[in-house]
Amino acid sequence: MELFLPEEVIEGQFPLSKLGEEFFRMAHNMVSLYDHNLWIFSNKEFDHNNCYRFSRVLKAVSEAFCNSYLSQPGVIIMLSNGDVVEQPSTPSNKNTSGSENLTDEKLIRVLDVTERIYELNLVDYLDVFEYLSEIKKSSLFISELALWSFVEQHWKGEKKNNNELAESLKRLRAIVYDRKDPDYVEFKEKLKIFIERTKGKKENLSDMRNLLAHGTFFKQKNNWDNRQWSLFVEIHEFLFNMVLLGLEKEIETV
Repeated sequence: MELFLPEEVIEGQFPLSKLGEEFFRMAHNMVSLYDHNLWIFSNKEFDHNNCYRFSRVLKAVSEAFCNSYLSQPGVIIMLSNGDVVEQPSTPSNKNTSGSENLTDEKLIRVLDVTERIYELNLVDYLDVFEYLSEIKKSSLFISELALWSFVEQHWKGEKKNNNELAESLKRLRAIVYDRKDPDYVEFKEKLKIFIERTKGKKENLSDMRNLLAHGTFFKQKNNWDNRQWSLFVEIHEFLFNMVLLGLEKEIETV
């Protein structure tokens, strides 16, 4: 997998040489492309089906990691007679106000997960990342409820337990963090404070999901102070990233 900035594509500074300039021009005619666009070229040859399968995986994983926007893939077809047919991507204008920066560290993680899901044909994990990408795009309260439900279901143990959500969270934590890891300890403390401030029982972490499901937070939100909103967002972001880390660890061992 190789990554290129727009100017590198236009100037032919990549394996496809001058084909890049025409490829970029054809796509640019459909929608204005800007300097923050990133072009990803695989250094492997694909048939038609695998091209779109790979693109589907990359789209799901990248959108789950940072709510980015990927267009449908463009393809360059090398015919047996030596002719070249270019079918550029067809990006569309999209409101990116909710998008997050795709850092170098996240990009490496996205590509590693994508390659593994694609190469091993991990269909179940493709479904998971497509679901998480939808969670990422949802409104905050719906997103938070869906995320806790996913944690409970995905890391559910074999034995029935009185507090399934807390047990699932414990199993996820064991994959990602040491029990006394400062970041996780801080997360747990914020969770307890937030639950208590919203009239839940801080010793029962499943109250977070229950208060969401019963609409308690939605009814209270207009009366929340800045600290409550900050805690809610921080808890959500930490949990989402912990889920991604947990899935990465699982995929590494498949």
